Amino acid sequence: MDDKDFLKLAIEEAKKSKDSDMYWVGAVIVKNGKILSRAYSDETKEKGHAEELAIKRSKKDISGATIYTTMEPCGFGPSNRTSCSNLIISSGIKRVVYGVKDPEVKIPCNGIEKLKEAGIEVFHLKELEKSCREITPSLFR
Repeated sequence: MDDKDFLKLAIEEAKKSKDSDMYWVGAVIVKNGKILSRAYSDETKEKGHAEELAIKRSKKDISGATIYTTMEPCGFGPSNRTSCSNLIISSGIKRVVYGVKDPEVKIPCNGIEKLKEAGIEVFHLKELEKSCREITPSLFR
């Protein structure tokens, strides 16, 4: 499997986010070609972000892994939680592949910049951007 295949899995996760108010996001964590964790927005009653839930539920060492996410990880966390970018940085994940930039509906997003400043490789898989936008069309009008 390659980046495109793993991001497609994240898209399938995002489609499960039907109870989410606004953002339908999916995330998959991969290390050495093996899926370690996957999640989608608001999957739990705590209403976590997909990246946050994937990191927290991984039972294996994710340092050096790649996280595939349908949308740019948030740079500003919800009021009571750490941002997804900061969680990625502290987790030891070394690479982020995302499908679409955050549309900055509520607050400006600087997740990509934060990740790059921390030395994490960030790759925008533009080939799947349209598919990632279609998951939550109300965000991208």
